Amino acid sequence: NILAIKSKCIEFVENFDNPDTHNLLFTGNTGLGKTFMSNCIAKEALEKGKTVLYQTAGKLMEIVMDYRMNRDNGGIDASQYNEIFEVDLLIIDDLGTEFNTQYTLSVLFNVLNYRIINGLSTIVTTNLSFDEIKSNYKERIYSRLIGEYKALWFCGRDIRLLKRITDEES
Repeated sequence: NILAIKSKCIEFVENFDNPDTHNLLFTGNTGLGKTFMSNCIAKEALEKGKTVLYQTAGKLMEIVMDYRMNRDNGGIDASQYNEIFEVDLLIIDDLGTEFNTQYTLSVLFNVLNYRIINGLSTIVTTNLSFDEIKSNYKERIYSRLIGEYKALWFCGRDIRLLKRITDEES
């Protein structure tokens, strides 16, 4: 499974500017390499001269909310906010760990939708299944994640726990 995922990720990097390969959705349980793989893609994209922004879903919501609510009081500056919408590759890690409100759902929709419309690449990682995404997020968000992203399912045993067991046995 991971070799097939690796192959799709290499294809993503090699065809980064191809509009048919803009977005990836990594889903699966904790500790299976989703964040690691997204960071590998980020490294390759940076080496190709692309701009990359990595944020957890929660931090992304904080940046947008802080900018919108506190921009006149010395909050997040416009460049940090605009980067979310302008970088060549945005990585949203751990979707599903952020605190969901109507406002954060609106923020997530706007970020995803803007990037899709403008042909900008996004990688989303989550521990949520499709059913959980559908129940936790509005239909509009679910539709975009399922319809506009290449979904890659990570399966197996938690690498961190396996490493811990191996270290303890040594």
